[in-house]
Amino acid sequence: METLKVDYWDVEENCQKQRDMTVDEIAQRELDLAQAAVLVVPTQIPMLNARLALIAAGWMTAVKTYTDTMTGVEGEQARAFLEYALNVRRDHWMVEGFRVALDKTHAEIDELFIASTAYG
Repeated sequence: METLKVDYWDVEENCQKQRDMTVDEIAQRELDLAQAAVLVVPTQIPMLNARLALIAAGWMTAVKTYTDTMTGVEGEQARAFLEYALNVRRDHWMVEGFRVALDKTHAEIDELFIASTAYG
């Protein structure tokens, strides 16, 4: 069985790390996933909401690192998208790029889009 991980910020080392999820965290995740299954994933959200959800999930640093390391026109487009887009669509090529670069599942990205609706 695969061990589930959770991202957290290590204050002493001033960096993002991962640790194994506790039994309670796994149980809560299962409940959250069951609830998310009945929720509709938004096809588009405001970029501010997306950024706030990325911050809350602990993914923003990794997203910025990913876009900062991209080169050429694609890198410029990615940085412009992240900084200046008013909205972000679930099916946008950058969302898929972030998903792959951060090694996230489609379900985790769906959860992020759903969570972003709380920042209204």
